[in-house]
Amino acid sequence: MVGEAVTAAQPEKTADERIADCLTNGRSFVLDAGAGAGKTYSLVEGLKKLCAPPIADRLKRDGQQIACITYTNVAKDQVIERIQGNSLVRVSTIHDFLWSTLQPHQQALRQALLDFNGALPPASARRVDQAELRAKVDGRLEVKYSDRGSKFLDGRIFHDDLLSIACIAYARYDKLVRIVASRYPYIFVDEYQDTSAAVVDILLRRILPLVGGKVVLGFFGDKMQNIYHHGEHKGIGTLPADLAAPLEVIVKRENRRCSLSVINVLNKIRTDITQIPGNMNVQGDAAYIRVGGAADEAGLQRARELLTGTLAWNLVGHGKRELYLTHRLIARKAGFADLLQAFADRGGFAKDALTDGSDRRIAFFLEKVEPLAQAWEKGQIGETLGRLHGAGHRLASRAAKSGVRDALNTLIDKRGAGTVREVLETIRDRQLFPLTDDLSIRLENNQPILTAEMDEAAQEREQADAKLYAALLALPYAQVAAFARFFMTNTPFATKHGVKGDEFETVLVVLDDSGAAWNFYSFDKYLSGADDAANPERANRSRNVFYVCCSRARQRLAVIDMGKASAAKTARMQALFGADRCFEV
Repeated sequence: MVGEAVTAAQPEKTADERIADCLTNGRSFVLDAGAGAGKTYSLVEGLKKLCAPPIADRLKRDGQQIACITYTNVAKDQVIERIQGNSLVRVSTIHDFLWSTLQPHQQALRQALLDFNGALPPASARRVDQAELRAKVDGRLEVKYSDRGSKFLDGRIFHDDLLSIACIAYARYDKLVRIVASRYPYIFVDEYQDTSAAVVDILLRRILPLVGGKVVLGFFGDKMQNIYHHGEHKGIGTLPADLAAPLEVIVKRENRRCSLSVINVLNKIRTDITQIPGNMNVQGDAAYIRVGGAADEAGLQRARELLTGTLAWNLVGHGKRELYLTHRLIARKAGFADLLQAFADRGGFAKDALTDGSDRRIAFFLEKVEPLAQAWEKGQIGETLGRLHGAGHRLASRAAKSGVRDALNTLIDKRGAGTVREVLETIRDRQLFPLTDDLSIRLENNQPILTAEMDEAAQEREQADAKLYAALLALPYAQVAAFARFFMTNTPFATKHGVKGDEFETVLVVLDDSGAAWNFYSFDKYLSGADDAANPERANRSRNVFYVCCSRARQRLAVIDMGKASAAKTARMQALFGADRCFEV
């Protein structure tokens, strides 16, 4: 009609454009991005926008920075590299970030420590006499953050303590909130689903309501990829609806990693985000194979032969990865059967904590001992020196360098031919780095440490712990090294160098609950649907790990099921993969 304006439909803004709008207009947001969507790309692009005029000019003028909180040091280093070390951005792990905001405020820390200690249950090994601690606090005790363990009367707090103490301090002191807001008007949280409830509470219950529009919070992650459920690694998963209400929800649907066949499987595993191809994705292939008969290496080999024969997959080369969602089948083959058994004897929870790397004892070897030993063994001098400097070595003299070189060579020798006890004694006696308090104590005395204050249940726990420590210290250290090698490459639970952020041309996901004594997961019951009503929390945990593993595949995905057959499982797998892509060997 003449004179009538015609307006073309505006194209929908991309997720990255919506993030840019939020940053420009001061709106806090949460980005939910499925596997392969480029979540880290979006985070880095957001940081780059803040580091450019006009926002960067304002930040520099006011002496402010952008805080980017990551889940691991590996993620921290990746972000720093991708923003080329821009000094406007303070990239740190959550523990380092919280400690940096609290450490200058010792009076607040002392009071929070006192409150935290008073709230611990009487049987807690960390709790000290409240009156003694109050006397220390009144004497202006200096609170220090240590990775050796808790010792409250000396002012020492550990990883697990820090989150709770920070929560107490931020709840008590509005001034702390305002100081953080004045220093960091933009705070990004990477992998929000793995962030603890305490951190989310500080950010969304304290900081955002109190300082209003002075801070923009940006959460980046995917609730389906929350797979850590023990100790300090336990993540919140989903942001609580009441706290997340002020956040603008942005969904990134593109999958730039996986083939069309794999995307089709992923979209059936989850229903909250329907992914679409994002980068000329190839067709690829996805198959489900149930192994009949005994769940053993022979059955696994039959599955591999079906893939290379019937389906003509190429399983040779570095582009293939087998991911194990159990450890029974491979523990003996990989060389850590006795280590696994020692933790299994302590109970299902201890075994689960071992196999997902969150047990505090095994984490010491995974995060401290093995990275240093491997770096030295491979001749990675820069990595070795960095870890030594982090442990307090300055190596200013020739004698100091010679001493450390000799200590490292001794460590390598004991690592190959000694026991766990001998490796720990070498680390302690040669002062390579501090042991955790519990390891130091058990080296001196691995008998049960019983006190009159312990009730019967606490005494039983202590006796069981002492038995585990005794078994662990007596093991050949080669079993710990073997577990570390397996953990870093063949399990989705590796928090430092594992597969969670990786991708491979071909992925074989091996499922076997038999003999696993799972407490937190049951893949057999997840696949059959038996846990949907009976144990929905375990079903969700199992689904999340299954999703993470399947979404690592760029082209080909095979799920090899060593579990029990059932009509319900067959029907669900045919719906997931298609009847023509389900096989039995």
